[in-house]
Amino acid sequence: MSVDPVENHMDLICPFDSDDPEFVRGFEIGALWERLKAGMPCEAMIHAANAEMVIRLAEASSVGFSAEDLGGDWIQVEFN
Repeated sequence: MSVDPVENHMDLICPFDSDDPEFVRGFEIGALWERLKAGMPCEAMIHAANAEMVIRLAEASSVGFSAEDLGGDWIQVEFN
């Protein structure tokens, strides 16, 4: 995703071929999971609907995390 600084809104870099919110949720968590498994630094802006899954990923990976509510159904998460 990219943020247009002039209009302050989100645009997809590569739109999905599905509008199903569950697909998007799964994609977000899958991307985070792969980064955690690879030991990569992991920080992302995700849908707030994935907050519970962020907790589960942190527990499963034995790492801590922090989250910030960005408003508009978005949160910023960082695993450490």
